[in-house]
Amino acid sequence: MTATRPQRLLVEACLDNGIPFFWRGPGTLLIAGAGMNALLPAVADAGASVIGLEGFEMASTEIHPPIDLIFDAQRRPDVLDLTSAIAHWPTDIWIDVTLRLP
Repeated sequence: MTATRPQRLLVEACLDNGIPFFWRGPGTLLIAGAGMNALLPAVADAGASVIGLEGFEMASTEIHPPIDLIFDAQRRPDVLDLTSAIAHWPTDIWIDVTLRLP
């Protein structure tokens, strides 16, 4: 299995900032919600844009369906600061991050 280019950028940002993540292949990369405040600036510094966020619950290695925490940049072009957009999300969730690369 090989990580996608966006996944590699996210994994490197997680490793650089000590953020836990769970990778199960090209279709699954979940990042600890508690690390989003450090991850988002690191992704922006790398020149990528976050265009979507989706929250999941995870117990051990079993991923539960989304818990109705979704951010879509196309539907919210007015939101410039993603940290404020997800500030009310629980920190114990895992987040699937969708990027637009330069």
